[in-house]
Amino acid sequence: MTASRPHDRDQLTRSTRLAANAGAVAAVAYAALYFVTTQVKIVRAASPFGDDPWDVVVSYGAIFLAIVVGATAVRSLRHRESRLEPAIAARIRTGVGMALITIGLTLASDISALLFAPSPEPEGAADGRLALVVGLIVVSGVTAIVATSLLIRAAAISTPSTAPLPAADPAEPDVLDDLLGLARDGARWLPPIQTAVDRLTSVVDRFLATSPASPRRHRLAFGVVGAVATGLTYSAWHAIVEGPWASTFVLGILAVFTAAGVFAVYIATIGPLRLIRPAD
Repeated sequence: MTASRPHDRDQLTRSTRLAANAGAVAAVAYAALYFVTTQVKIVRAASPFGDDPWDVVVSYGAIFLAIVVGATAVRSLRHRESRLEPAIAARIRTGVGMALITIGLTLASDISALLFAPSPEPEGAADGRLALVVGLIVVSGVTAIVATSLLIRAAAISTPSTAPLPAADPAEPDVLDDLLGLARDGARWLPPIQTAVDRLTSVVDRFLATSPASPRRHRLAFGVVGAVATGLTYSAWHAIVEGPWASTFVLGILAVFTAAGVFAVYIATIGPLRLIRPAD
């Protein structure tokens, strides 16, 4: 396998960053759609995809996007060098692709609800609420299409030696490494806390590398604990926003389904996005 030429690396870096930036715009556009149709009660009341089965697609799509977009954003922000390493560029493109596929599937579900689901409040079409929902779907769809075209271009530019995800390199950083790196980078802008942040990140780095309790030594268990914690937190937040649950059984069901969704996404992305690498 031959090393890529500097010009190829420049093209690869530019096209990957452009696709990542477009993907970020698409993610923001979809986040606006999600927020308005799920958190703004007056709009949610007129949204035809606020009920199952469409609501399930929206909910699990949001979980998947939160993890994928978060991991890809961390990696993109951390690796700001003039020329991306081929492996890092491939991880970024993979994250953007996963996010765009998720956005596309959820938008398809939303459109099917608009076409086939009965409107919960028919007067929503008259007062403009439904038009707002349709407008947000259109904006989200257009940005996703643009980002997809740029991602396809970036994939075409990548050479055969860098196009697929390479075999795992033990030296390739994971998202935890990148988070620690971002913390150190940010501390350089705040000299009073730089020393403290450097010490803290060194302690965390040492823990991840040597501790028997490191997530890198127990990647499956870490995913279970994180999923359960997320499920319980979301259930509590939902009860605060929507009001007390009728029974603890309903609360438990929501926590279980949320935790299951988070764990499924974790398992699906831990390898392709290198969320947590295996212990050395």
